[in-house]
Formats: sequence, C-alpha cells, structure tokens
Amino acid sequence: MNKLPLEPFLHRFNNRLYINCKDVNKLVQIRNQHLFYPHKLTFFCIHLFLEGQGTYYLDSVSIDVAPKRVLIVSKNQVEQYCQPINYKSEILMFTEEFFCIDELHFQFFYNTKLFDLTDHLQSIDISGQYEELTLLFTLIKKELNKSFYPKQQYILNNYLFNTLLILENAIDKSTTQQLNISHDKLIVSNFKHLVNNKIDKSMTVKMYASELKLSVRSIEYAFKKTDNITPYAWVSERMIMEIKRLLLYKDLHINEISFKLKFKEANHLTVFFKRKTGLTPLQFRNKYKENGD
Repeated sequence: MNKLPLEPFLHRFNNRLYINCKDVNKLVQIRNQHLFYPHKLTFFCIHLFLEGQGTYYLDSVSIDVAPKRVLIVSKNQVEQYCQPINYKSEILMFTEEFFCIDELHFQFFYNTKLFDLTDHLQSIDISGQYEELTLLFTLIKKELNKSFYPKQQYILNNYLFNTLLILENAIDKSTTQQLNISHDKLIVSNFKHLVNNKIDKSMTVKMYASELKLSVRSIEYAFKKTDNITPYAWVSERMIMEIKRLLLYKDLHINEISFKLKFKEANHLTVFFKRKTGLTPLQFRNKYKENGD
C-alpha cells in the first residue's frame, strides 16, 4: 500500500515562522491539484468558513462546509478538498513548536479538548464568536504581511492563543459531555499530561506507568490503538520538542539545557537530538535564526 503524501508547512514569503494564514482559493493556487487528493498534514490548521456551501473530507469522513463554522484539523490527520470550491474560508496553519513557547502554552496545548475532539466533531458553530474570530484572523494576516522583526513571533503567538481560547469556549459543553471518549484515549491523555508535567524529571515509561497505577503493556496497547505509535516514541518526540523550545526561546547554553533535562552529559543530548532531527542543537538554533533574519 502506497504511503499518503505529506503536506509540508507553507511558509510566508517574508519569514520562516511556523504560522501562516491563507484564504482557500489562494491556497489552491499555490498547492494546485495536490489538495484534491488525500494527503497527511504535518501541522495543525483551523478552517474558518465564511460564506457558501461545500464539502471537505477529513480522515475519509465527509464534512459539510457552512458559514460561521470552524473546523479544527490536527497534525497527522488526512484531508482532501473537493471540487468545486464554491465557498469562502480562511485557513490558519501552525505547529506545536510555534505555539508552545512556555509552560502556560504547553499546559493549554496538552489539556485542551480542541484537538482531542477532532475524531468526533464535524465542525464548531461559532456564530456567537464570529466577529471576534474574523478580527483575529485579519490581525494575523496583517501581521504576517509585515517584514520580520524579533517580537513578531510573540505577537502572532498571542493572536493564536486568543483564537484557541475563543474556540475552546465555543464548544458546547453538553455536546462534549455526550462524546464517547474511549478508555484507551483516556489512558493516553493522562499519560501525556503526566509527561508534560514531568518532562525534566528523567523518568522512564515504566516510572510514568507506576505513577498512573497502570502496566506498561496497557499503555503500549492504548498508544497503539489511538496514536499508532509506542509511548517510547511519543516521549522521544516530546523531549525533542522541549529541547527545541529551550533552544529557540530561552537564552541557555547546551550544557544548561542538558542539565535542566537531566541528561548525564551534554554530548548525550547532542547525539540524541541529531539522531532525531539530523542537526546538532547548535545547527538547529543557528538555522532558525538565519531563517528569521
């Protein structure tokens, strides 16, 4: 079976920040026919539907497009646009690394139900928040059109955070309570929450399992069923994201990052990071700075 093509992040022409916003017609012009075939996303996106009607497929499920509704799509989900596109929409794209700049953002990202519920919700009715959300999307696009400057990422991050907070409030509580959240998904959610809180404690999967009063086997099974990866792979990805965050947003030497995350030696961190990303920590930091200049 052929692997699905990956949809790479679409950077703005004037910067390399991992946030962007495009209207659907411009996105189609850039990506061409590729969008009309199933493809897997490597980032998160928020579809803000403005006018018109249409159809969109997410994980092979048909989604009805309607005005004043929002669809949240998570990384690794499979999307497919359908012709003709007789509707207007704005698509806000971003990555975990861009959003998770500090502990507050991490806590929100790993505790919000916005991304967990993408398996269950068709779209979110945002009639009551429509003006606020359209204003935020306009502000994001206006900011992205400016030449890059050091504080820009924080302004954009703030707009994004406000967007996510408004969307979280827009989810009807009664609808959320009626959802059938599986036991396996609850195990994975609790595991991720614990790792997020103790990422700097140098704990093994077995230690996390012990705190959760679960067996390692049950956690492995839950991850396989819900995320199709092992808990070990997820913890490694989470550690890489934490290292990236410290490299990009904290003025710390590699030795300090190594000590903070409980690596025995700085060289161990460097080897681990390069094995996962293809770059040393310094190469990654310098590459990001070069792209931002």
